[in-house]
Amino acid sequence: MYIGNEINVTENGFLTFADDIIHQEPDIRYVEDVLKVLYHRPEHFDNCPLYYIYRGVCKEEHRPLFEETNLRYDLTVILPGRIGQEYYKTVGHFHSLKPNSNETYTEYYEVLDGEALFLLQKNNRSGEPDQVMVIAAQKGDLVFIPPGFGHVTINPGEEPLVTANLVSNNLSPLYEPFADKHGAAYYYILTENDKADFVKNPHYIQSVGLELVCAPNLNQPIEIGYKNLYQAFVDNPKQFNLLR
Repeated sequence: MYIGNEINVTENGFLTFADDIIHQEPDIRYVEDVLKVLYHRPEHFDNCPLYYIYRGVCKEEHRPLFEETNLRYDLTVILPGRIGQEYYKTVGHFHSLKPNSNETYTEYYEVLDGEALFLLQKNNRSGEPDQVMVIAAQKGDLVFIPPGFGHVTINPGEEPLVTANLVSNNLSPLYEPFADKHGAAYYYILTENDKADFVKNPHYIQSVGLELVCAPNLNQPIEIGYKNLYQAFVDNPKQFNLLR
């Protein structure tokens, strides 16, 4: 699916869809929903929307394929802006374990419009970070969330960020690891020098360096080639069995 073809973004950040696309009304996340994970919690704030989540989007003809594989194609629109110094972001979550396995579910993302910073974090048993990676991605870039990693998506730009993700219906998001520590190990803020940068979250005891990666430099576990995420799945759903 492409922005400007089957999907369009309105001025207020909502999506409109072509007639043959199945979609539900979006779940809306507001400022009050992210207070626990912010760099600074404002005492007074305008409880405005931050992002919209459209779950289970697909073309009518592909509905049986998604039901058969038990995978889901979601769309998220993160509006541009800041809460205080911090750029708008998702709440962030880790993934549940697969049945009879020590491995968590994985997830695949694609940036459909705008620019994104995907913060990936792997914790040890004490809830402290062993690895933190930030992946800078632009329109057309793909980002795979490996087993064991939690993630936060940040909109560092001045336009709405639209991402797509392919994920198992059985995945349960785990919000507590980030909420308990007031967010991920790093925040992305506008510093006093009017420069956007990452700063450490002081609620973690263990300090770990931040790895910065550009999405095109990542090794992809699936050979998608020139196709977008949706079309790659429709053409060859078996190669996405790693998400199940």
